[in-house]
Amino acid sequence: MISSISKFLVSSLSKYDTILLMKKILICLLLFFALVFTVNAEEIKSFDSRVKINKDGTIDVKETIEYDFGELDRHGIFRNIPYIKTNKDGKKFKLDFSNFSVTDENNFAYKYSRSTVDESIKLKIGDPDRTISGIHTYIIQYKVRGALTYYSDHDELYWNATGNDWEVPITQSTAQVVWPQEIQESEIKVACYTGITGSTETACNFFHDRDKVGISSTRELSSGEGLTVVVGFPIDIVTRLEPKEIISFWDTFIGKLVGLLLGLLALSWYVFLPFFIVYKWWSGGRDPKGTTGVTTAWYNPPKTSEGKRFLTPGEVGALGDETVDLKDISATIIDLARRGYLKIEERKKGDFWLIKLDSQKADSGPLQGKQARMTSFWQVPLSGTRPESLLEYEKLLLDKFFKSKKEIRLKDEYLYEEVEKIKTSLYEQIVAGGLFPKNPQSIRTGYYVLAGIALFTFNLFLAFITFVFGRVMPRKTIEGVNAFNEAKSLKNFLTSQERQLKFQADKQMMFERLLPFAVAFGVEKIWARRFEDLNLKQPDWYQGYSSGYFNSYLFVNSLNSSMKSFRSAATPTRSSSGFSSGFSGGSSGGGGGGGGGGSW
Repeated sequence: MISSISKFLVSSLSKYDTILLMKKILICLLLFFALVFTVNAEEIKSFDSRVKINKDGTIDVKETIEYDFGELDRHGIFRNIPYIKTNKDGKKFKLDFSNFSVTDENNFAYKYSRSTVDESIKLKIGDPDRTISGIHTYIIQYKVRGALTYYSDHDELYWNATGNDWEVPITQSTAQVVWPQEIQESEIKVACYTGITGSTETACNFFHDRDKVGISSTRELSSGEGLTVVVGFPIDIVTRLEPKEIISFWDTFIGKLVGLLLGLLALSWYVFLPFFIVYKWWSGGRDPKGTTGVTTAWYNPPKTSEGKRFLTPGEVGALGDETVDLKDISATIIDLARRGYLKIEERKKGDFWLIKLDSQKADSGPLQGKQARMTSFWQVPLSGTRPESLLEYEKLLLDKFFKSKKEIRLKDEYLYEEVEKIKTSLYEQIVAGGLFPKNPQSIRTGYYVLAGIALFTFNLFLAFITFVFGRVMPRKTIEGVNAFNEAKSLKNFLTSQERQLKFQADKQMMFERLLPFAVAFGVEKIWARRFEDLNLKQPDWYQGYSSGYFNSYLFVNSLNSSMKSFRSAATPTRSSSGFSSGFSGGSSGGGGGGGGGGSW
């Protein structure tokens, strides 16, 4: 009958009306199928994770998942929760999960099975003999040991609240962290991340008071996205309960036995190599004999082999112990400030800033070319216009520290990666300057790796020989030895208590010019004592918090405080078990917890 009516309607319409009617029918069909697809689509309407931190260092987790199956017929959901977390060094630690329960919103228990799949606990929830559809609530509860991370200045929960491996979107996600006792709000730190694994997006809000923290996402999370929370609180509130490190096969008794057998099979090689390393050091690892000796007083820094320029404090410090360390970088910062490239300011007590200055106003830097050969270190004025005299590692320091900024607050900076690049550049500089034939750090690293392999295979004698002789294997060139002897002579002068300076340059110039070298040698306080009673003024490249009568010794103490702030910014913040903080390097999917799930 319907077919007859349709034929009648079509025949009674004009050709144009027929086309228009067909278009309307097509649109209705598309809308119908779109509606059906929407109704049948699965999603998590809400995901709420409540974490209670206990005094014994464990945490109790309660996940309330409101899952919409739509019109699909399914048995239930599955939930995967990783029990392994990996630190920055690649070491794996196992979290201990227990006390699992799964109920609905009325506290009726669900059927579920528990298994281990790919370093995750898999909960398969639902009745295999029964299908369901529509909206259902799943409340998953469990206890975790080893979820907290302990640092020198705070304890931390870095927890992937929802997991990033869900096959369906999450419309609304929230999390709550409850303390075991009230905490001052000023002592609580909170951060949150959203998005795919590794994302640093913060599409989330949070609040905190004395006994809890609440976090919520501000947008829907697509499949593969999650909500991660980081909360920091004072130390000694909870018991220290570290996760258990997973020991590799080679660290087990059987693994050690296998390594010992392999060592016995290669006995000739292991016996020969230690003595070869000693021979190599004797024949090519010792410094050659220089042509310049050490004196009790030398007033100029050493020069490069060609005599084209004086060495910088960073180069002199690296030459002294054959190692580039933070002391050498600190000396470089002070030297760049003295030369007019930057300024050090203490704006509040213990709050230090570095301000980058106009390079056109900077001084001439390390004396070069004809000046270095013909002019005394003391006859060059304190100001000039030759910014191109900066060495590569000095340029790198200014570029990496400031980037596009004009000033940085040391308390807010994390400069570890930048400092490591500057150290590498300084090593390259002392090789290019003819002080070493090869990079001393690369030589040491090679021997340290060999020592590590020797320890791994239980060849303790080889490890000992490699570590001891590999550490002193870098050798200077003849020019490097001469420069080193001059540097030792300069250090003798800096540490001397001789106060007869009248035949030298101006006392103010002497104090400022040699101060970075004193820092590189680690004798800046002795150097400052020498000028304590002299009428000096505060250098214009340093602005202290307190004002008043200038005292060279007090000035150096204040300057040391600024360098302590720098060393803090240049040192990575890591926990005792090797984990990075979620506040300094956090992202979505980081920390413990996580996983995902779907329906079945």
